[in-house]
Amino acid sequence: MDREQRLDRFEQKLDAINESLISLARIEERVTTILKNNDTLAAQVKELDNRVDDLEGRQQVHHFTLDKGERIFWIGVTIFAGILATGAANV
Repeated sequence: MDREQRLDRFEQKLDAINESLISLARIEERVTTILKNNDTLAAQVKELDNRVDDLEGRQQVHHFTLDKGERIFWIGVTIFAGILATGAANV
């Protein structure tokens, strides 16, 4: 009788250990999935960061070009107004 009780307790402990191992395996699978998703997200963030850097570079070029074009436009308008004023004064 004593031997059977010890065997029953031993089996219960083995069952508990088995359930714990199964739980650990499930947790490991979840962690693996999360790490894969993390790697994917990191790659996407890196790609988006590169795209933002590219857009910032383009924006600086466009800003520089637009500033110079606007200055040339206003210089032209001033010259045209000066020519008109000079021409109107001569008439």
